[in-house]
Amino acid sequence: MDRRTACLNQANASREKAIADPEHHDQWIDEAIEWLEQAMEAGRCAVTTVEADDPPPAPEPVGTAASETFASPWRVIARQ
Repeated sequence: MDRRTACLNQANASREKAIADPEHHDQWIDEAIEWLEQAMEAGRCAVTTVEADDPPPAPEPVGTAASETFASPWRVIARQ
């Protein structure tokens, strides 16, 4: 089992403990969050954020009629 999967399993176990132990719910959720953060680091996944700048009501055509492509109002930001 790789480190990312092990961290995800630990996060799931912490969430289950939060459900089973309402008295310490917040503590178990905090621990689950820490495990999820470690899983993200272990996976070295790129994080993609999409931001909208007041999108137009309809997309505007770009290029030739045969291409059928449209300009996107969305801006994609990838972080790694």
